[in-house]
Amino acid sequence: MGLSSALNTALIGLGYNQRQLDVTASNIANADTVGYTRKSISASAAYDGNGRITGLNVDSMRRYLDVAVQSQYRTSLAEYNYASVSQQYLARIDTLFGTIGDAGSLSNSYNAFLASMSNLVSGPEDYSNRLEVLRMAEQLAGKLNSMSNDIQSMRQEVEYQIADQVDRVNALLADIQQLDRQIVASSQDGSAPVGLMDKRDTMLEELAGYIDITVKPTEQGGVRIHMGGGTLLYDVDVMKLKFDARGSVNSNALYSMDGDLRGVGTLVLENSEGSQIDLLSTRTLRSGSIAGLINMRDEALVHAQTQLDEIAAAVARAFSTHEQQGTPHIDAGVQTGYEVDLANLQPGDSLSFEYKDLATGRTKSVTIYRSDGPTPPALTATNDSNDIFLAVDFSSGDYTTIAANIQAALDADPRIGAGTFAASAPGGSTLRLESTAPGSVRIERLSALETAGSSSAFGDAFSLFVDDNGSAFTGIADGRPNTTGFASRIRVSQEILNDPALLVEYAPGVATGDATRPQAILDKLKGTSTAFSPGTRIGGSSSVFKGSIADFVTASVSHQSGRSAQAKAALAGQQVVTQNLKTRLDDSSKVDVDQELAHLVTLQNAYAANARVMQVVRELFDILMRS
Repeated sequence: MGLSSALNTALIGLGYNQRQLDVTASNIANADTVGYTRKSISASAAYDGNGRITGLNVDSMRRYLDVAVQSQYRTSLAEYNYASVSQQYLARIDTLFGTIGDAGSLSNSYNAFLASMSNLVSGPEDYSNRLEVLRMAEQLAGKLNSMSNDIQSMRQEVEYQIADQVDRVNALLADIQQLDRQIVASSQDGSAPVGLMDKRDTMLEELAGYIDITVKPTEQGGVRIHMGGGTLLYDVDVMKLKFDARGSVNSNALYSMDGDLRGVGTLVLENSEGSQIDLLSTRTLRSGSIAGLINMRDEALVHAQTQLDEIAAAVARAFSTHEQQGTPHIDAGVQTGYEVDLANLQPGDSLSFEYKDLATGRTKSVTIYRSDGPTPPALTATNDSNDIFLAVDFSSGDYTTIAANIQAALDADPRIGAGTFAASAPGGSTLRLESTAPGSVRIERLSALETAGSSSAFGDAFSLFVDDNGSAFTGIADGRPNTTGFASRIRVSQEILNDPALLVEYAPGVATGDATRPQAILDKLKGTSTAFSPGTRIGGSSSVFKGSIADFVTASVSHQSGRSAQAKAALAGQQVVTQNLKTRLDDSSKVDVDQELAHLVTLQNAYAANARVMQVVRELFDILMRS
């Protein structure tokens, strides 16, 4: 190596030291900057054609970053945001339902109403007891109304939040595309635009909080983004999210894959050519805050509303339902079944019977709803083999046809078995239900559950609680189930408010001190086992919860408390995982000021060494010139 070559190498070394100083100074200055990763300049020896070292090649700048941990952190961040949304709303639902024994809780409102009914039984002639029942009834109805309104307000709030977050996601994707193009263009000369890459990573981290994403680098230096389920979100061209938010969300506004039935917004992914994918119907979203919000809007809050609706419906039916017991039917000295009059059965009313398999001793319960419209009651959607719920059309008014429809429904259910029973209309509005093999299958009872048409129709039934139009609640209106949203519509009958005596005196001649009616109602409120829809998710997604109304109220409060506690625990666990990954990611990329200061000393020595080489070369040149 000649003196000129040595001088050139020293100059290159000084230039390299200067670039290192610039990078080190930038590292120290940005030590606390969010999203900044530690940088360094790499270099390699330069060789000539004969393999001899001729100097130094300064390579591109690099970032210190563990990309594997970064990918895990993004996934964990999406799961954390999902858990955070769930915990936030489930805690609010839990507060809404209250705790058992809490003065403002749902259970306390119901128990206070039960206590007023018990006082009425003890003193039916006491006018203050009657007024107290009505006051507690209005308080209970008001509690259900306000809770229902609060739940729908939360669903509306969620709808707007989804819309806002979708807009932010679209803005992030547009910014990422712009940065990506700059990065690809700057990478063509072999240098890595690390500052732009840091900025892109910051945007990708924010995006991961909204939607679970997988990020893969491209050969050109850009990125390709997929959603957790594999759906492409960005690759050169930006996919656009669309959300048709609804301005009015109520209990009947539910998600459906059928656009004509859908009452809330859906999330669509559209490419540059206009092709669309419905992310909700395809269940593409797995985690992230948007997925958490959608789960709250369409699952958790809907289930809470269903619980309130079922409580309101059960309380209303406890007052308005009269059970007409069937009479045994004897054929040739053998009881083969029962007969019951269906004349007073309204849409939504039902008849029920129990039968026993004498070979196994197993007893099953069958409930048949009068459902004249195209949509059956929610309780028919269960696969429980011991509790069977069917829907039958009574709209013809011809009882021979009605009996045939009942026969067809029984034969079609595999849990019963075709030909097990025979339904017939022996005359008038009477239904006869018989076992085809009384020695093998025995019908234990048959009864019709009828809604009282007036306050004086039955001694044990009247409509204290009615729908918001003043009509008696049966569960079906205009041929369709109307239990959904009933908690927001339930009212105390104006007829009873105007005449509290009807709480006791249901017919002329009934004594003011007669406790027959209030006692019968109290027995139904406390003792009757009621079947509640699987839509409440209490007992399972396809199981029917059976118990008293008080049992169900307690179960609902406990269910919401348990869900909230689970969500809180899940969030705490996910927070630990996410924080640990964040710490590992920071450890791999953050600036250590002490390390940078030590590096400055090294650079100072290297700079001095290169300067000394230049000085020696100059002195040697001087010697050559003087010789």
